[in-house]
Amino acid sequence: MRKILSLIMLSLILVFTGCGNKEPDNPTPVIDDAGEDEDEKDETADSDTLVKYQLILDYGFVSDETSYAEGDKVEVHYNIFATDTDYSFYTDSEDVELKQKYDEKKGYVITFIMPAHDVSLHVNSVNSMDYCYPSEFNDVPEDAWVELLKYVGSRTQLMGTMPINVCMADVTEDGYEDICATFFTGSGIVTRMIVIYDMEKHRGYTLSHRGTYDYVIEDIEDGILLVRRIDFNNEEPDVTGTVVISSGYPIFIEDVDMLKQGLSYKTISMFGYCAEELLPGETSSGDYLSSMDFYYVKEMLYKVSGIFYGTDLAEEEVSYGPDYEPETLPTSLRRMPYDEWVYLIEEVFMEEDSDNLFANLDDKFQGELAVYYSPDDDYIYLEQGAIGDIIEWNLEAISQEGSRYVLTYDVFGFEWLWTAEVTIEEADNTYGYSLVSIEITDEAEDVDWAR
Repeated sequence: MRKILSLIMLSLILVFTGCGNKEPDNPTPVIDDAGEDEDEKDETADSDTLVKYQLILDYGFVSDETSYAEGDKVEVHYNIFATDTDYSFYTDSEDVELKQKYDEKKGYVITFIMPAHDVSLHVNSVNSMDYCYPSEFNDVPEDAWVELLKYVGSRTQLMGTMPINVCMADVTEDGYEDICATFFTGSGIVTRMIVIYDMEKHRGYTLSHRGTYDYVIEDIEDGILLVRRIDFNNEEPDVTGTVVISSGYPIFIEDVDMLKQGLSYKTISMFGYCAEELLPGETSSGDYLSSMDFYYVKEMLYKVSGIFYGTDLAEEEVSYGPDYEPETLPTSLRRMPYDEWVYLIEEVFMEEDSDNLFANLDDKFQGELAVYYSPDDDYIYLEQGAIGDIIEWNLEAISQEGSRYVLTYDVFGFEWLWTAEVTIEEADNTYGYSLVSIEITDEAEDVDWAR
């Protein structure tokens, strides 16, 4: 009996001792195929036989994977740049269509769909420094040249900023020539931008859309500065247009011919805003503006004043009613001297008595939009809250009969709204023209929300 008990105790000790042992570092797996499920075997076989193709990259490219299956989306980044250098990307395969965009953090982002073969991705780089002189540096007054360089130097933080052409043209349409130049700027991501400096007002304007478009001065034709717009990713064809100053900002317009009709862009813009806001009618009675809802009038006045005086950003405390807590909102602020406001109303928009409009002015900024008089400094203030406009115009045609012009505007919101013919006449006033009438020649079915 003792012998039996001893054997039992020994067996228990061996069992417990075995349970405490560690497994070997590299155990040899034992595979038993006898009981393997047929479906699992087929699925494993399909996964093992999935064909992937190699992505072969030049130096500088980065990709998460080095092999892809047919139909996979491939994304590759490239962010090694040199100053004044343009880059183009290509493959050795005709059936691969590359798409590219630029990301500030990732650099160039190249994508394509993997075909049923290996793909090699390459990069080609060329120096983009291109000197072009519509006029010589000697044709630019030395003081203008110095002020231009000071203006650009105080506002750019990019390396390698340098002018590549320079000329004089009256872009601001004030009768005085402005100094205009194309600048290269940036190290790696190189931008070509246009800078215009108004020597009379000592104010500069920069036309630049870094990473979207490049702009280059090409020539001067009939006093108009010709500018070539180049798509940064070379997906759109180049377009030649010009630069105009609208509401204090430089903008690129394609239709240069409309400026050759003898009308300035400021004139076209001023009466374009009338086509947006004012109801059909004519000014011969002398109370055209004051006879309509002042809401439309102040919308128009707000936009027109920006053409001549620009826009400043401000923050205002706004209360929308007694039940709402006041809140501080960003606003656009424009102002013009009271005497000039009266001049505009009476000489351009042919209102015989501007007091009819003055009586409708707000006494202070009320919210989304306000036009008000400040006796403290004798200015008319025009302010607009954070809600932006949803109406815009496009000039479609200009016709002339004697001293009168008929400007045809298409007005849009989310879609086409109406076509308006605005008749103006040459006038002996500061702006050169006065309003005669507005006629709606075509209109969408439902435009109640717009007027």
